[in-house]
Amino acid sequence: MPRHLRPLLTAALALVVVIAMTAHIVWQDRQRTIAQTEALAADMAKVVEAHVLHTTKGAAIALRQAATLVDEAGNLEAVRSDAYWRRLRDALANMDGGETLWLFDAQGNAVVGTGRQQARPINIADRPHFQAAMAGADLVISPALRSRLDNRILFTISRPIRDWTGDIIGVASTGMKTDWLVNFYALMSFGMETSVTIFRTDGEIVARHPDLASHLGKNNRNGPLFREHLPQSPVGGYWARSALDGKERLAAYRLIPDLNLVVYAGIDSGSALSGWRTRSLWFVGEVALATTLVLVLLMWGTRMIRREHHAQIRMLEAESLTQQLGAELHQARRDPLTNLPARGLFLELAEEMRLSASKKGTVLAFLYIDLDGFKGVNDRHGHEQGDKVLTIVAEIMRRMTRDGDLIGRLGGDEFVICLSGHSPDVRTVATGVAARIIKEVRDLNLGVGCSIGIALATGDCGDLPCSLRQADAAMYRAKQMGKGAWFIHEPTQEPCLSCDDRAIA
Repeated sequence: MPRHLRPLLTAALALVVVIAMTAHIVWQDRQRTIAQTEALAADMAKVVEAHVLHTTKGAAIALRQAATLVDEAGNLEAVRSDAYWRRLRDALANMDGGETLWLFDAQGNAVVGTGRQQARPINIADRPHFQAAMAGADLVISPALRSRLDNRILFTISRPIRDWTGDIIGVASTGMKTDWLVNFYALMSFGMETSVTIFRTDGEIVARHPDLASHLGKNNRNGPLFREHLPQSPVGGYWARSALDGKERLAAYRLIPDLNLVVYAGIDSGSALSGWRTRSLWFVGEVALATTLVLVLLMWGTRMIRREHHAQIRMLEAESLTQQLGAELHQARRDPLTNLPARGLFLELAEEMRLSASKKGTVLAFLYIDLDGFKGVNDRHGHEQGDKVLTIVAEIMRRMTRDGDLIGRLGGDEFVICLSGHSPDVRTVATGVAARIIKEVRDLNLGVGCSIGIALATGDCGDLPCSLRQADAAMYRAKQMGKGAWFIHEPTQEPCLSCDDRAIA
């Protein structure tokens, strides 16, 4: 090769290397930008999911309080008074995101509520969420709709009202602000154009930012989210064009199966990559003006990218280790099947309840629950069916207890519930809960029943294992009575030895 061509070849090779390196860095920056955008969308979806769970839990509590008013009054008509209206208003005031709280009779007619009254009667019998609640759905979240009070856009959370026999006599329903769920979290976009939407699992929209009004009544069941991604995984991300407004977004989603809701957080692809485009243009311009300088900078940049890559790997390894340790701690403290506190955690939480009861002068009641016939279910149908029975029974206990009560699984088919209250009311509550659990388990027709032993302990009693032993002994007395029954331990039968020792001292 002629010598004078060697510099040209060297320059050409250098230019090829520069172009290749430039293209590589531009591409890598794009991938990193996409990854950061994916992480941002995923974080937004997680935060919105937590907010939705918190909001719906608060609404569920308020609806239970509203239903309790009917129990106290005796019937729906009896709550038409200022006293009950004020209590209904107080329940609404303690609920985040709530606009109205109403009680409706079985025909859909408004009985009492906190919203602005109208000259004509209000009837929601044609509303699907009312019909679903009347059909027995425990908690019904409606799509976004226009209020019949003032035409505002809101969504509702409803639950049935039952009389003492368990029959549904009406519906408690709260109107919720749609922007309460989504508007604040759209600010997490750091200047990028975002869309935050809460869908029902049937594709209908519950809340959306931005521009909910123009999408009111639309359904996204034929969009890529419901057609392609949700059937594959309850959590994930994807890049697609929205079926609602036609905009291309990088999106993350999370299914909330207990509420039949899907959280969607999308970032417009144009705004997500605008920073990358600007950086790329400047970078290519600098390369064209100073090839030599760019080569040096590329060498330095490659080293920095490698370091950053290693730092990201170390960070991911640390995060993985943290998650693993957290999962192991969670596994050790809670029963993996029912997610109820295991023995150690139950005793720890029960001790907190004991200290609180001691200060308040209240009484603790322990319900020791053992399933009758459970071994036969395992022997006949296998452990998978047995696990299903345990999960269903745990859910029944959750439904039968109050928010402040404590449920634990001691192992096998043995559960324990800790209640607190003033004497003698706690005795009535404990026996009532026991009777309802026995009936619910029997009505499952799964081949199992349950026997329950009850022991009462004053707030001054510091020997929780003693109380559990007394409840366990009472449970065996219940089994001796023929199973499927409850038996309450009386202090005269076997007094707490620890308390007696303190009294003697």
